[in-house]
Amino acid sequence: MSQRPAQQRSLAPESDQERAQEVLERTRDPGRVMALTDGILAIIMTLLVLEIHVPQLSAGESLSTHFLLEVWPNVVVFVISFVLTGLYWMGHRDLFNLVRGVERELVWLNIMYMLPVALVPAAAALLGAYSQDALALRLYGLVLLLISLMRLVLWLYIGRRPHLLIEHINRRTLRSGALQSITLILLFLIAMLFAGFAPYVSLGIYAGVPVFYFIGITFLRRSAPRGSLERDFT
Repeated sequence: MSQRPAQQRSLAPESDQERAQEVLERTRDPGRVMALTDGILAIIMTLLVLEIHVPQLSAGESLSTHFLLEVWPNVVVFVISFVLTGLYWMGHRDLFNLVRGVERELVWLNIMYMLPVALVPAAAALLGAYSQDALALRLYGLVLLLISLMRLVLWLYIGRRPHLLIEHINRRTLRSGALQSITLILLFLIAMLFAGFAPYVSLGIYAGVPVFYFIGITFLRRSAPRGSLERDFT
């Protein structure tokens, strides 16, 4: 009779410890952070198409004329923004595929990363309506620049905290990932500078960023040592 309470007392701390461990694992699970980010990005990519409106024609007007004058800027901006948002999703997926656990600071940094991302539809709508306006071009570039800046902050924060990682990120990989974001920041700054006197050049830079990105990432993957994390960059 005297042994059963002793056994219960010995099992209680273990049970409390197991529950505490379960709570810790739930709060550090990166799945919910990724689910929120995926959902926001999916909504953003859907909202972008809503700015492409069917033109209203009056008697004697040509659809081709209205399409060229009214619709094509929105179509161009939609394609640019859709592809860029897809790149942001791929980059976020690559980053959080390395994460085994999150902490409070990382959750907030991810929310701050999503803040400029959520502004993409508004910036795209403004640019679609005023595709040659310097302010519209600069505001669009500013949103993209802030996204790249927050991506850089996320990358450096995660890369320097091995306790959050499934696999260690070495210095070469850390520099390579940082260089991607820095290159994009510089491209967006150049586009913003051209907006005042060469709006089509500015728009062309925004359109060319995905091309520059895919060329750069292809070179990075092929030049990286076999087995390195850079080989898996999207």
